[in-house]
Amino acid sequence: MNENDQTGVPPLIAPAPQIIIPPSYPKPLSWWLKKFFASNPFYLVSAMLLLYGCYRVLLEPFFFSQENARLLFNFVSVQTYEVLLVLIAIFLAGRKIWYDSTLLVGLENLLVFVPFILVSQASLINVEFGRILCAAGMAVIVLRFATLKTHFTRLNLPIPLLVVGFVMLSLNVALPLIYRHFGETKFGYHMDTGGAYYNNRVTWLLILPAALALVNFLPRAAKTGDLEPEHPWLPTGLFSLWLVITGIHVYSLDYVYEFLTPPEHFAPLAWVLAWTVYFRCTNHSLALKYMLTIPALLTPVGAALSGGDKIYLALCALNIAAYTVTSMADPKNRLAPHFIYASGLMLVAGLPIKWVSFVAPGILPGNCAVAALALYAIAWIAWLRNPALAAIGAFIVGGSISIVLQHYPGAVHWAFQGAFIFLLLHSLRWNGVEHPKANVMRHLVAFGWIIQSFVWMQSDAARLWMPCTTGALVIAAYCLYEVHRKYWSQFTVPAAALVVMVTGPCTAAVNTVLNAPVYQLAVAASFACLAIGTGTALSRHLWHRHELETHTEPGSRVE
Repeated sequence: MNENDQTGVPPLIAPAPQIIIPPSYPKPLSWWLKKFFASNPFYLVSAMLLLYGCYRVLLEPFFFSQENARLLFNFVSVQTYEVLLVLIAIFLAGRKIWYDSTLLVGLENLLVFVPFILVSQASLINVEFGRILCAAGMAVIVLRFATLKTHFTRLNLPIPLLVVGFVMLSLNVALPLIYRHFGETKFGYHMDTGGAYYNNRVTWLLILPAALALVNFLPRAAKTGDLEPEHPWLPTGLFSLWLVITGIHVYSLDYVYEFLTPPEHFAPLAWVLAWTVYFRCTNHSLALKYMLTIPALLTPVGAALSGGDKIYLALCALNIAAYTVTSMADPKNRLAPHFIYASGLMLVAGLPIKWVSFVAPGILPGNCAVAALALYAIAWIAWLRNPALAAIGAFIVGGSISIVLQHYPGAVHWAFQGAFIFLLLHSLRWNGVEHPKANVMRHLVAFGWIIQSFVWMQSDAARLWMPCTTGALVIAAYCLYEVHRKYWSQFTVPAAALVVMVTGPCTAAVNTVLNAPVYQLAVAASFACLAIGTGTALSRHLWHRHELETHTEPGSRVE
Protein backbone atom coordinates (compact mmCIF):
# COMPACT_ATOMS: atom_id res chain seq x y z
CA MET A 1 0.00 0.00 0.00
CA ASN A 2 1.32 3.41 -0.87
CA GLU A 3 2.26 5.30 2.23
CA ASN A 4 1.62 8.65 0.55
CA ASP A 5 -1.98 7.78 -0.28
CA GLN A 6 -4.16 10.27 1.57
CA THR A 7 -7.49 9.63 -0.16
CA GLY A 8 -9.23 9.27 3.17
CA VAL A 9 -8.10 12.67 4.41
CA PRO A 10 -10.27 15.64 3.35
CA PRO A 11 -8.37 18.40 1.51
CA LEU A 12 -7.50 21.52 3.40
CA ILE A 13 -9.54 24.57 2.27
CA ALA A 14 -8.27 28.01 3.09
CA PRO A 15 -10.89 30.11 4.86
CA ALA A 16 -12.38 32.94 2.79
CA PRO A 17 -11.15 36.37 3.82
CA GLN A 18 -13.67 38.21 5.90
CA ILE A 19 -14.70 41.64 4.67
CA ILE A 20 -15.06 43.96 7.58
CA ILE A 21 -17.61 46.68 6.93
CA PRO A 22 -16.89 49.71 9.02
CA PRO A 23 -19.84 50.89 11.05
CA SER A 24 -21.69 53.89 9.67
CA TYR A 25 -22.09 56.84 11.94
CA PRO A 26 -24.54 59.69 11.41
CA LYS A 27 -23.06 62.76 9.78
CA PRO A 28 -22.40 65.57 12.19
CA LEU A 29 -24.14 68.90 11.86
CA SER A 30 -20.91 70.54 10.76
CA TRP A 31 -20.75 68.22 7.72
CA TRP A 32 -24.25 69.19 6.62
CA LEU A 33 -23.51 72.88 7.15
CA LYS A 34 -20.42 72.61 4.97
CA LYS A 35 -22.46 70.97 2.19
CA PHE A 36 -25.11 73.64 2.52
CA PHE A 37 -22.72 76.56 2.24
CA ALA A 38 -20.70 74.82 -0.51
CA SER A 39 -23.79 74.65 -2.73
CA ASN A 40 -24.42 78.36 -1.98
CA PRO A 41 -28.23 78.45 -2.28
CA PHE A 42 -28.30 82.15 -1.39
CA TYR A 43 -27.89 83.14 -5.02
CA LEU A 44 -30.97 81.12 -6.00
CA VAL A 45 -32.97 82.59 -3.10
CA SER A 46 -31.87 86.04 -4.20
CA ALA A 47 -33.20 85.53 -7.73
CA MET A 48 -36.48 84.13 -6.44
CA LEU A 49 -36.96 87.09 -4.11
CA LEU A 50 -36.30 89.51 -6.97
CA LEU A 51 -38.99 87.90 -9.15
CA TYR A 52 -41.42 87.81 -6.24
CA GLY A 53 -40.76 91.50 -5.56
CA CYS A 54 -41.46 92.39 -9.19
CA TYR A 55 -44.70 90.44 -8.98
CA ARG A 56 -45.76 92.30 -5.84
CA VAL A 57 -45.00 95.64 -7.48
CA LEU A 58 -47.53 94.88 -10.19
CA LEU A 59 -50.16 94.13 -7.54
CA GLU A 60 -49.43 97.04 -5.22
CA PRO A 61 -51.88 99.89 -6.02
CA PHE A 62 -50.12 102.55 -3.93
CA PHE A 63 -46.54 102.02 -5.08
CA PHE A 64 -46.90 103.72 -8.45
CA SER A 65 -50.11 105.18 -9.75
CA GLN A 66 -49.33 104.51 -13.42
CA GLU A 67 -48.78 101.15 -15.11
CA ASN A 68 -45.83 102.47 -17.09
CA ALA A 69 -44.04 103.47 -13.91
CA ARG A 70 -44.48 100.01 -12.38
CA LEU A 71 -43.26 98.26 -15.51
CA LEU A 72 -40.29 100.60 -15.80
CA PHE A 73 -39.37 99.96 -12.15
CA ASN A 74 -39.44 96.18 -12.66
CA PHE A 75 -37.56 96.41 -15.96
CA VAL A 76 -34.78 98.53 -14.47
CA SER A 77 -34.61 96.34 -11.36
CA VAL A 78 -34.15 93.14 -13.34
CA GLN A 79 -31.62 94.68 -15.70
CA THR A 80 -29.61 96.13 -12.82
CA TYR A 81 -29.71 92.82 -11.01
CA GLU A 82 -28.40 91.00 -14.09
CA VAL A 83 -25.59 93.53 -14.54
CA LEU A 84 -24.57 92.87 -10.93
CA LEU A 85 -24.66 89.12 -11.60
CA VAL A 86 -22.22 89.53 -14.48
CA LEU A 87 -19.89 91.82 -12.55
CA ILE A 88 -19.82 89.56 -9.49
CA ALA A 89 -19.26 86.49 -11.68
CA ILE A 90 -16.25 88.16 -13.33
CA PHE A 91 -14.95 89.22 -9.92
CA LEU A 92 -15.22 85.70 -8.49
CA ALA A 93 -13.67 84.18 -11.61
CA GLY A 94 -10.71 86.55 -11.18
CA ARG A 95 -10.25 85.09 -7.69
CA LYS A 96 -10.60 81.55 -9.17
CA ILE A 97 -13.85 80.79 -7.36
CA TRP A 98 -15.23 78.74 -10.22
CA TYR A 99 -18.37 77.13 -8.81
CA ASP A 100 -20.00 80.34 -7.61
CA SER A 101 -19.02 82.29 -10.71
CA THR A 102 -20.52 79.60 -12.95
CA LEU A 103 -23.68 79.55 -10.83
CA LEU A 104 -24.05 83.31 -11.31
CA VAL A 105 -23.65 82.92 -15.06
CA GLY A 106 -26.44 80.31 -15.00
CA LEU A 107 -28.70 82.71 -13.09
CA GLU A 108 -27.94 85.46 -15.58
CA ASN A 109 -28.96 83.21 -18.48
CA LEU A 110 -32.08 82.13 -16.62
CA LEU A 111 -33.21 85.74 -16.25
CA VAL A 112 -31.87 87.04 -19.56
CA PHE A 113 -35.25 87.11 -21.37
CA VAL A 114 -37.43 87.83 -18.33
CA PRO A 115 -37.49 91.62 -19.01
CA PHE A 116 -39.16 91.00 -22.37
CA ILE A 117 -42.07 89.32 -20.60
CA LEU A 118 -42.55 92.70 -18.90
CA VAL A 119 -42.21 94.40 -22.28
CA SER A 120 -45.18 92.35 -23.52
CA GLN A 121 -47.40 94.05 -20.99
CA ALA A 122 -45.82 97.43 -21.72
CA SER A 123 -46.54 97.05 -25.44
CA LEU A 124 -50.15 96.30 -24.61
CA ILE A 125 -50.39 99.65 -22.77
CA ASN A 126 -48.19 101.83 -25.01
CA VAL A 127 -46.59 100.62 -28.26
CA GLU A 128 -43.89 103.29 -28.32
CA PHE A 129 -42.99 102.63 -24.70
CA GLY A 130 -42.64 98.93 -25.48
CA ARG A 131 -40.31 99.61 -28.41
CA ILE A 132 -38.05 101.75 -26.24
CA LEU A 133 -37.81 99.02 -23.60
CA CYS A 134 -37.07 96.40 -26.27
CA ALA A 135 -34.21 98.43 -27.75
CA ALA A 136 -32.76 99.20 -24.30
CA GLY A 137 -33.01 95.61 -23.13
CA MET A 138 -31.36 94.27 -26.27
CA ALA A 139 -28.45 96.72 -25.97
CA VAL A 140 -27.86 95.87 -22.30
CA ILE A 141 -27.94 92.12 -22.97
CA VAL A 142 -25.43 92.38 -25.81
CA LEU A 143 -23.16 94.46 -23.59
CA ARG A 144 -23.38 91.94 -20.73
CA PHE A 145 -22.47 88.96 -22.89
CA ALA A 146 -19.63 90.87 -24.56
CA THR A 147 -18.27 91.62 -21.09
CA LEU A 148 -18.54 87.96 -20.06
CA LYS A 149 -16.80 86.78 -23.24
CA THR A 150 -14.00 89.31 -22.77
CA HIS A 151 -13.29 89.12 -19.05
CA PHE A 152 -14.42 85.59 -18.12
CA THR A 153 -11.99 83.75 -20.39
CA ARG A 154 -12.47 80.38 -18.71
CA LEU A 155 -16.18 80.39 -19.46
CA ASN A 156 -17.20 77.96 -22.22
CA LEU A 157 -18.99 80.42 -24.52
CA PRO A 158 -18.21 79.38 -28.10
CA ILE A 159 -18.99 81.71 -30.98
CA PRO A 160 -21.82 79.50 -32.38
CA LEU A 161 -23.53 79.69 -28.99
CA LEU A 162 -23.34 83.49 -29.03
CA VAL A 163 -24.76 83.59 -32.57
CA VAL A 164 -27.63 81.31 -31.55
CA GLY A 165 -28.15 83.44 -28.46
CA PHE A 166 -28.42 86.57 -30.61
CA VAL A 167 -31.07 84.86 -32.73
CA MET A 168 -33.02 83.90 -29.59
CA LEU A 169 -32.65 87.45 -28.28
CA SER A 170 -33.98 88.89 -31.54
CA LEU A 171 -36.94 86.53 -31.34
CA ASN A 172 -37.81 87.61 -27.80
CA VAL A 173 -37.50 91.27 -28.83
CA ALA A 174 -39.75 90.82 -31.86
CA LEU A 175 -42.48 88.72 -30.24
CA PRO A 176 -44.04 91.49 -28.07
CA LEU A 177 -44.10 93.91 -30.99
CA ILE A 178 -45.58 91.36 -33.42
CA TYR A 179 -48.28 90.28 -30.97
CA ARG A 180 -49.12 93.94 -30.29
CA HIS A 181 -49.42 94.65 -34.02
CA PHE A 182 -51.87 91.79 -34.57
CA GLY A 183 -53.61 92.53 -31.28
CA GLU A 184 -54.88 95.83 -32.66
CA THR A 185 -57.11 93.95 -35.15
CA LYS A 186 -58.24 91.28 -32.70
CA PHE A 187 -61.87 91.35 -31.57
CA GLY A 188 -63.35 88.89 -29.09
CA TYR A 189 -61.91 86.19 -26.86
CA HIS A 190 -60.43 82.78 -27.72
CA MET A 191 -60.84 83.32 -31.44
CA ASP A 192 -60.15 80.61 -34.01
CA THR A 193 -59.62 82.80 -37.06
CA GLY A 194 -58.04 86.10 -38.04
CA GLY A 195 -54.47 87.41 -38.31
CA ALA A 196 -53.78 87.36 -34.56
CA TYR A 197 -54.95 83.76 -34.27
CA TYR A 198 -52.79 82.56 -37.18
CA ASN A 199 -49.81 84.48 -35.87
CA ASN A 200 -50.14 82.66 -32.56
CA ARG A 201 -50.42 79.30 -34.35
CA VAL A 202 -47.33 80.01 -36.44
CA THR A 203 -45.40 80.95 -33.32
CA TRP A 204 -46.17 77.67 -31.58
CA LEU A 205 -46.08 75.34 -34.57
CA LEU A 206 -43.15 76.79 -36.55
CA ILE A 207 -41.14 79.44 -34.74
CA LEU A 208 -40.64 77.67 -31.41
CA PRO A 209 -39.73 74.31 -33.04
CA ALA A 210 -37.29 76.17 -35.31
CA ALA A 211 -35.80 77.83 -32.23
CA LEU A 212 -35.36 74.43 -30.60
CA ALA A 213 -33.66 73.13 -33.76
CA LEU A 214 -30.96 75.79 -33.35
CA VAL A 215 -29.27 73.56 -30.80
CA ASN A 216 -28.00 71.45 -33.70
CA PHE A 217 -25.74 74.35 -34.73
CA LEU A 218 -23.89 74.24 -31.42
CA PRO A 219 -20.54 72.43 -31.32
CA ARG A 220 -20.46 68.90 -30.00
CA ALA A 221 -19.71 68.50 -26.32
CA ALA A 222 -15.93 68.46 -25.94
CA LYS A 223 -13.97 68.66 -22.73
CA THR A 224 -11.88 71.85 -22.58
CA GLY A 225 -10.87 71.64 -18.91
CA ASP A 226 -11.71 70.32 -15.48
CA LEU A 227 -13.11 73.55 -14.07
CA GLU A 228 -16.83 74.21 -13.65
CA PRO A 229 -16.99 77.00 -16.27
CA GLU A 230 -15.21 74.72 -18.76
CA HIS A 231 -17.66 71.82 -18.64
CA PRO A 232 -18.70 70.55 -22.09
CA TRP A 233 -22.41 70.54 -21.18
CA LEU A 234 -22.43 74.28 -20.42
CA PRO A 235 -23.40 75.55 -23.95
CA THR A 236 -26.29 73.09 -24.19
CA GLY A 237 -27.39 73.95 -20.67
CA LEU A 238 -27.41 77.68 -21.38
CA PHE A 239 -29.36 77.12 -24.59
CA SER A 240 -31.90 75.05 -22.65
CA LEU A 241 -32.45 77.95 -20.25
CA TRP A 242 -32.98 80.34 -23.17
CA LEU A 243 -35.49 78.00 -24.80
CA VAL A 244 -37.48 77.47 -21.60
CA ILE A 245 -37.71 81.21 -20.94
CA THR A 246 -38.73 81.82 -24.57
CA GLY A 247 -41.51 79.25 -24.22
CA ILE A 248 -42.69 80.93 -21.02
CA HIS A 249 -42.60 84.25 -22.86
CA VAL A 250 -44.87 82.91 -25.63
CA TYR A 251 -47.20 81.38 -23.06
CA SER A 252 -47.43 84.71 -21.24
CA LEU A 253 -48.28 86.39 -24.54
CA ASP A 254 -51.13 83.91 -24.97
CA TYR A 255 -52.34 84.84 -21.50
CA VAL A 256 -52.09 88.60 -22.13
CA TYR A 257 -53.84 88.45 -25.50
CA GLU A 258 -56.29 85.74 -24.36
CA PHE A 259 -55.36 82.89 -26.68
CA LEU A 260 -55.96 79.25 -25.88
CA THR A 261 -52.92 76.97 -25.74
CA PRO A 262 -54.14 73.45 -26.60
CA PRO A 263 -51.84 70.45 -26.02
CA GLU A 264 -51.49 69.91 -29.77
CA HIS A 265 -49.25 73.00 -29.91
CA PHE A 266 -46.54 71.06 -28.07
CA ALA A 267 -46.44 68.15 -30.56
CA PRO A 268 -44.08 69.88 -33.07
CA LEU A 269 -41.76 70.78 -30.19
CA ALA A 270 -41.74 67.15 -29.08
CA TRP A 271 -41.04 66.03 -32.66
CA VAL A 272 -38.06 68.38 -33.05
CA LEU A 273 -36.78 67.40 -29.61
CA ALA A 274 -36.95 63.69 -30.48
CA TRP A 275 -34.98 64.10 -33.69
CA THR A 276 -32.54 66.49 -32.01
CA VAL A 277 -31.74 63.93 -29.33
CA TYR A 278 -31.17 61.34 -32.06
CA PHE A 279 -28.79 63.52 -34.06
CA ARG A 280 -26.89 64.80 -31.02
CA CYS A 281 -26.29 61.37 -29.42
CA THR A 282 -23.28 60.32 -31.47
CA ASN A 283 -21.08 59.04 -28.64
CA HIS A 284 -23.37 56.18 -27.63
CA SER A 285 -23.75 52.64 -28.96
CA LEU A 286 -25.42 52.04 -32.30
CA ALA A 287 -28.22 50.06 -30.66
CA LEU A 288 -29.10 52.96 -28.36
CA LYS A 289 -28.87 55.45 -31.22
CA TYR A 290 -31.22 53.41 -33.37
CA MET A 291 -33.66 53.01 -30.48
CA LEU A 292 -33.76 56.79 -30.17
CA THR A 293 -35.62 56.92 -33.50
CA ILE A 294 -38.70 55.43 -31.81
CA PRO A 295 -39.89 58.55 -29.88
CA ALA A 296 -40.18 60.56 -33.10
CA LEU A 297 -42.59 57.93 -34.45
CA LEU A 298 -44.90 58.42 -31.47
CA THR A 299 -44.98 62.22 -31.39
CA PRO A 300 -47.87 62.56 -33.91
CA VAL A 301 -50.06 60.55 -31.54
CA GLY A 302 -49.96 63.42 -29.04
CA ALA A 303 -51.40 65.78 -31.64
CA ALA A 304 -54.12 63.28 -32.61
CA LEU A 305 -55.22 62.73 -29.01
CA SER A 306 -55.79 66.46 -28.51
CA GLY A 307 -57.70 66.93 -31.78
CA GLY A 308 -54.91 68.32 -33.95
CA ASP A 309 -55.64 66.31 -37.09
CA LYS A 310 -53.76 68.63 -39.43
CA ILE A 311 -50.73 68.69 -37.14
CA TYR A 312 -50.90 64.89 -36.95
CA LEU A 313 -50.82 64.54 -40.74
CA ALA A 314 -48.00 67.07 -41.06
CA LEU A 315 -45.85 65.28 -38.47
CA CYS A 316 -46.50 61.89 -40.12
CA ALA A 317 -45.41 63.30 -43.49
CA LEU A 318 -42.31 64.82 -41.88
CA ASN A 319 -41.51 61.49 -40.27
CA ILE A 320 -41.66 59.77 -43.66
CA ALA A 321 -39.17 62.28 -45.06
CA ALA A 322 -36.91 62.16 -41.98
CA TYR A 323 -36.79 58.37 -41.83
CA THR A 324 -36.11 58.22 -45.57
CA VAL A 325 -33.14 60.57 -45.21
CA THR A 326 -31.93 58.60 -42.18
CA SER A 327 -32.14 55.32 -44.07
CA MET A 328 -30.21 56.73 -47.02
CA ALA A 329 -27.55 58.36 -44.83
CA ASP A 330 -27.10 55.30 -42.59
CA PRO A 331 -27.83 52.03 -44.44
CA LYS A 332 -26.96 50.06 -41.28
CA ASN A 333 -30.01 51.45 -39.51
CA ARG A 334 -32.47 48.61 -40.05
CA LEU A 335 -35.24 50.29 -38.08
CA ALA A 336 -35.57 53.27 -40.40
CA PRO A 337 -37.17 51.39 -43.37
CA HIS A 338 -39.73 49.85 -41.02
CA PHE A 339 -40.55 53.24 -39.55
CA ILE A 340 -41.03 54.69 -43.04
CA TYR A 341 -43.78 52.16 -43.62
CA ALA A 342 -45.20 52.70 -40.12
CA SER A 343 -45.33 56.46 -40.67
CA GLY A 344 -47.13 55.86 -43.95
CA LEU A 345 -49.71 53.70 -42.17
CA MET A 346 -50.23 56.39 -39.55
CA LEU A 347 -50.63 58.97 -42.32
CA VAL A 348 -53.26 56.88 -44.10
CA ALA A 349 -55.12 56.23 -40.85
CA GLY A 350 -55.37 59.97 -40.16
CA LEU A 351 -56.60 61.05 -43.59
CA PRO A 352 -60.01 62.75 -43.66
CA ILE A 353 -62.87 60.44 -44.57
CA LYS A 354 -63.93 62.62 -47.49
CA TRP A 355 -60.46 62.33 -49.05
CA VAL A 356 -60.50 58.53 -48.90
CA SER A 357 -64.14 58.35 -50.03
CA PHE A 358 -63.26 60.42 -53.09
CA VAL A 359 -60.70 57.80 -54.15
CA ALA A 360 -62.47 54.69 -52.84
CA PRO A 361 -66.11 55.26 -51.83
CA GLY A 362 -67.27 53.40 -48.76
CA ILE A 363 -63.79 52.67 -47.38
CA LEU A 364 -62.66 54.22 -44.10
CA PRO A 365 -59.07 55.42 -43.51
CA GLY A 366 -58.73 53.12 -40.52
CA ASN A 367 -59.60 50.10 -42.68
CA CYS A 368 -56.97 51.17 -45.19
CA ALA A 369 -54.36 51.39 -42.45
CA VAL A 370 -55.30 47.95 -41.12
CA ALA A 371 -55.11 46.49 -44.62
CA ALA A 372 -51.70 48.06 -45.16
CA LEU A 373 -50.53 46.67 -41.82
CA ALA A 374 -51.74 43.22 -42.83
CA LEU A 375 -49.93 43.57 -46.17
CA TYR A 376 -46.76 44.52 -44.29
CA ALA A 377 -47.01 41.42 -42.07
CA ILE A 378 -47.71 39.23 -45.11
CA ALA A 379 -44.67 40.58 -46.94
CA TRP A 380 -42.34 39.79 -44.05
CA ILE A 381 -43.82 36.34 -43.51
CA ALA A 382 -43.40 35.64 -47.22
CA TRP A 383 -39.75 36.63 -46.95
CA LEU A 384 -39.11 34.05 -44.21
CA ARG A 385 -38.95 30.28 -44.76
CA ASN A 386 -40.82 29.00 -41.71
CA PRO A 387 -43.92 26.87 -42.52
CA ALA A 388 -45.49 27.77 -39.15
CA LEU A 389 -45.28 31.46 -39.99
CA ALA A 390 -46.68 30.63 -43.43
CA ALA A 391 -49.82 29.28 -41.74
CA ILE A 392 -50.17 32.54 -39.84
CA GLY A 393 -49.66 34.49 -43.06
CA ALA A 394 -52.32 32.38 -44.80
CA PHE A 395 -54.74 33.16 -41.99
CA ILE A 396 -54.01 36.90 -42.36
CA VAL A 397 -54.45 36.71 -46.13
CA GLY A 398 -57.75 34.88 -45.84
CA GLY A 399 -59.05 37.20 -43.13
CA SER A 400 -58.06 40.29 -45.10
CA ILE A 401 -59.79 39.06 -48.25
CA SER A 402 -62.95 38.19 -46.34
CA ILE A 403 -63.03 41.67 -44.76
CA VAL A 404 -62.44 43.46 -48.05
CA LEU A 405 -65.04 41.39 -49.93
CA GLN A 406 -67.52 41.02 -47.07
CA HIS A 407 -70.31 42.67 -49.07
CA TYR A 408 -69.80 40.46 -52.14
CA PRO A 409 -71.14 36.90 -52.68
CA GLY A 410 -68.56 34.16 -52.46
CA ALA A 411 -66.23 36.14 -50.17
CA VAL A 412 -65.52 33.05 -48.03
CA HIS A 413 -64.45 31.01 -51.08
CA TRP A 414 -62.14 33.80 -52.25
CA ALA A 415 -60.66 33.92 -48.76
CA PHE A 416 -59.90 30.18 -48.82
CA GLN A 417 -58.43 30.49 -52.30
CA GLY A 418 -56.12 33.28 -51.15
CA ALA A 419 -55.01 31.30 -48.08
CA PHE A 420 -54.25 28.13 -50.09
CA ILE A 421 -52.44 30.06 -52.81
CA PHE A 422 -50.28 31.86 -50.23
CA LEU A 423 -49.36 28.56 -48.57
CA LEU A 424 -48.47 26.83 -51.86
CA LEU A 425 -46.36 29.71 -53.15
CA HIS A 426 -44.67 30.04 -49.76
CA SER A 427 -43.90 26.30 -49.84
CA LEU A 428 -41.55 26.93 -52.76
CA ARG A 429 -39.11 28.43 -50.26
CA TRP A 430 -39.42 25.79 -47.54
CA ASN A 431 -36.25 23.96 -46.59
CA GLY A 432 -36.80 20.20 -46.49
CA VAL A 433 -33.71 19.65 -44.34
CA GLU A 434 -34.81 22.04 -41.60
CA HIS A 435 -38.47 20.99 -41.86
CA PRO A 436 -38.73 17.26 -42.75
CA LYS A 437 -42.54 17.31 -42.95
CA ALA A 438 -42.62 20.24 -45.37
CA ASN A 439 -43.28 18.00 -48.38
CA VAL A 440 -46.19 16.26 -46.64
CA MET A 441 -47.67 19.61 -45.69
CA ARG A 442 -47.31 20.81 -49.30
CA HIS A 443 -49.26 17.77 -50.60
CA LEU A 444 -52.00 18.30 -48.01
CA VAL A 445 -52.33 21.97 -48.94
CA ALA A 446 -52.51 21.11 -52.65
CA PHE A 447 -55.18 18.46 -52.01
CA GLY A 448 -57.17 20.89 -49.83
CA TRP A 449 -56.97 23.55 -52.54
CA ILE A 450 -58.34 21.15 -55.16
CA ILE A 451 -61.21 19.99 -52.93
CA GLN A 452 -62.12 23.58 -52.02
CA SER A 453 -62.10 24.55 -55.71
CA PHE A 454 -64.59 21.78 -56.54
CA VAL A 455 -66.78 22.85 -53.63
CA TRP A 456 -66.50 26.45 -54.80
CA MET A 457 -67.76 25.51 -58.27
CA GLN A 458 -70.94 24.11 -56.71
CA SER A 459 -71.91 27.48 -55.21
CA ASP A 460 -74.20 29.97 -56.91
CA ALA A 461 -71.60 32.74 -56.95
CA ALA A 462 -69.01 30.66 -58.85
CA ARG A 463 -68.09 31.35 -62.47
CA LEU A 464 -66.05 29.29 -64.93
CA TRP A 465 -63.19 31.80 -65.14
CA MET A 466 -62.59 32.05 -61.39
CA PRO A 467 -60.55 28.87 -60.74
CA CYS A 468 -58.86 29.31 -64.08
CA THR A 469 -57.61 32.71 -62.93
CA THR A 470 -56.29 31.50 -59.58
CA GLY A 471 -54.64 28.43 -61.10
CA ALA A 472 -52.99 30.47 -63.85
CA LEU A 473 -51.70 32.91 -61.23
CA VAL A 474 -50.02 30.09 -59.32
CA ILE A 475 -48.47 28.59 -62.47
CA ALA A 476 -47.11 31.99 -63.53
CA ALA A 477 -45.62 32.61 -60.07
CA TYR A 478 -44.13 29.11 -60.01
CA CYS A 479 -42.48 29.56 -63.40
CA LEU A 480 -41.04 32.96 -62.49
CA TYR A 481 -39.60 31.61 -59.23
CA GLU A 482 -38.06 28.53 -60.82
CA VAL A 483 -36.56 30.55 -63.68
CA HIS A 484 -35.05 32.90 -61.13
CA ARG A 485 -33.71 29.98 -59.09
CA LYS A 486 -32.58 28.08 -62.24
CA TYR A 487 -33.71 24.79 -60.79
CA TRP A 488 -37.04 23.04 -61.43
CA SER A 489 -38.60 20.99 -58.65
CA GLN A 490 -41.66 20.72 -56.40
CA PHE A 491 -44.00 19.78 -59.25
CA THR A 492 -46.87 19.33 -56.82
CA VAL A 493 -47.56 23.05 -57.04
CA PRO A 494 -48.09 23.33 -60.84
CA ALA A 495 -49.92 19.98 -60.91
CA ALA A 496 -52.39 21.20 -58.32
CA ALA A 497 -52.78 24.46 -60.23
CA LEU A 498 -53.61 22.59 -63.45
CA VAL A 499 -56.22 20.50 -61.67
CA VAL A 500 -57.75 23.63 -60.17
CA MET A 501 -57.89 25.24 -63.61
CA VAL A 502 -59.95 22.36 -65.00
CA THR A 503 -62.34 22.23 -62.04
CA GLY A 504 -64.51 24.78 -63.78
CA PRO A 505 -64.79 22.97 -67.14
CA CYS A 506 -65.15 19.58 -65.41
CA THR A 507 -67.92 20.86 -63.18
CA ALA A 508 -69.67 22.44 -66.17
CA ALA A 509 -69.36 19.20 -68.15
CA VAL A 510 -70.72 17.08 -65.32
CA ASN A 511 -73.64 19.46 -64.80
CA THR A 512 -74.37 19.38 -68.53
CA VAL A 513 -74.37 15.61 -68.57
CA LEU A 514 -76.61 15.35 -65.52
CA ASN A 515 -79.11 17.82 -66.92
CA ALA A 516 -79.17 16.49 -70.51
CA PRO A 517 -82.09 14.32 -71.86
CA VAL A 518 -81.58 10.56 -72.10
CA TYR A 519 -81.75 10.40 -75.89
CA GLN A 520 -79.01 12.99 -76.20
CA LEU A 521 -76.85 11.04 -73.80
CA ALA A 522 -77.49 7.83 -75.72
CA VAL A 523 -76.60 9.37 -79.08
CA ALA A 524 -73.53 11.04 -77.63
CA ALA A 525 -72.49 7.79 -75.97
CA SER A 526 -72.88 5.91 -79.26
CA PHE A 527 -70.56 8.34 -81.06
CA ALA A 528 -68.17 8.21 -78.16
CA CYS A 529 -68.09 4.44 -78.21
CA LEU A 530 -67.56 4.50 -82.00
CA ALA A 531 -64.59 6.78 -81.56
CA ILE A 532 -63.19 4.64 -78.77
CA GLY A 533 -63.61 1.47 -80.82
CA THR A 534 -61.86 2.99 -83.83
CA GLY A 535 -58.99 4.10 -81.67
CA THR A 536 -58.73 0.66 -80.14
CA ALA A 537 -58.62 -0.96 -83.57
CA LEU A 538 -55.94 1.37 -84.84
CA SER A 539 -53.73 0.74 -81.83
CA ARG A 540 -54.18 -3.04 -81.69
CA HIS A 541 -50.71 -3.73 -83.04
CA LEU A 542 -49.25 -1.92 -80.07
CA TRP A 543 -50.89 -3.93 -77.34
CA HIS A 544 -52.17 -7.21 -78.91
CA ARG A 545 -50.30 -9.84 -81.06
CA HIS A 546 -52.12 -12.11 -83.66
CA GLU A 547 -52.89 -15.65 -82.55
CA LEU A 548 -51.35 -17.26 -85.67
CA GLU A 549 -48.19 -15.29 -85.11
CA THR A 550 -48.14 -16.55 -81.56
CA HIS A 551 -48.41 -20.29 -82.48
CA THR A 552 -46.13 -20.26 -85.56
CA GLU A 553 -42.75 -21.85 -85.14
CA PRO A 554 -39.72 -19.74 -85.70
CA GLY A 555 -38.52 -19.79 -89.30
CA SER A 556 -41.82 -21.14 -90.71
CA ARG A 557 -43.88 -19.25 -93.26
CA VAL A 558 -47.56 -18.60 -92.93
CA GLU A 559 -49.50 -18.65 -96.22
